[in-house]
Amino acid sequence: MAGRPPLRIGRYGKINRTKLGNGAWLARCRYRDADGVTRIVERRGPLDEFDQYGKLAEDVLIQSLKDRQPALADDFTLETRVVVLIERHLERLAEDGRSPVTLDTYRFAAAKLNKLIGGIRVREASTSRIDAAIRSVRTAHGATMARQAKTILRGALQLAVMANILSANPVRDIQPIKTRAPVGAAALTADELRRLLTNLRSDDYCQHNDLVDPITVLIGTGLRRSELLGLRWEDFNDVTGTIHVTGKVIRVAGKGLVRVDETKTNAGRRTIPLPQFAVEALQRRRGHLYSGELPVIFPSIAGTLRDPNNFAKQWRRVRDQLGVPDSTTHSFRKTIATLADDAGLSARVSADHLGHSRVSMTQDRYMSRGRVHTEVAELLDRTINDE
Repeated sequence: MAGRPPLRIGRYGKINRTKLGNGAWLARCRYRDADGVTRIVERRGPLDEFDQYGKLAEDVLIQSLKDRQPALADDFTLETRVVVLIERHLERLAEDGRSPVTLDTYRFAAAKLNKLIGGIRVREASTSRIDAAIRSVRTAHGATMARQAKTILRGALQLAVMANILSANPVRDIQPIKTRAPVGAAALTADELRRLLTNLRSDDYCQHNDLVDPITVLIGTGLRRSELLGLRWEDFNDVTGTIHVTGKVIRVAGKGLVRVDETKTNAGRRTIPLPQFAVEALQRRRGHLYSGELPVIFPSIAGTLRDPNNFAKQWRRVRDQLGVPDSTTHSFRKTIATLADDAGLSARVSADHLGHSRVSMTQDRYMSRGRVHTEVAELLDRTINDE
């Protein structure tokens, strides 16, 4: 025989009122707590000669039950605006330690969404309406921001699902946003690398804007430019010829440029053996007036943190005259991976050197990672010195 169906967690049953001998009333009911156990909860009301039926006691009980309810994050309803869910979703991402750069990117995309769905309520957030908003973002701002908008909306509306307001997330049925496959950065050949190093040292623009040393080290390491500009002198060991990657330079809204002691992935925190030409460039730089006293190796001309975006703009301005018109700062990463592959080095060696978190499931789970590989530095030295 089926028993009484259990209460939902955070809900109470019928409230009974009992008149006490002293004229007060007692209200009591069954309540299912956050641990899933149903308990009897009771509260006495205040003495009041006009309270003939115990309503004051019931009011006290109901208020205590509200205070007792599990902290389900937020009091969302079907009338809550979707943009409120978006803001709460971004707050949760910040609480979970998401990168400030990622959060700034999401907030920018959220601002664009606000113009399209600012008044939409949760009950109105149908798949077709959300799809129309994402397509509008793609038309106005491109596929990349459309994907960001979709990601934000998926996380925001999942909060409504978790709060039992929606039975399913309407974003899940939206078709993937298809784009043309990106061409990606062009890898440089060995001849191009040798010419580039020669041209760097003789170019007036590069010398005046302090591009010679950072590009030389970029060629020798394949670092991300944010990692390059976050390098400190304490990270460089000229005895062992290595550089330790421990952080990066990012721009945070309201704070400007900051150096954070974190990398893009866990694998990004690594020690890189340097080719000899990069070691020599750093040794010469350390001997320059004042530069060795700065906390970062490649600061701006003003002695502050150097902006990765401005650094990329300077590179784009000079790359034509250096003979590598199609390259980006990311090209050096691809170049190292290509040279290593051509030389027969394993993908795991390249991944450890470049700080990639995954090579394949087998290598990630069954092979040791994070080792120091001198082969990449030796390969680069052979490439540059090969006449």
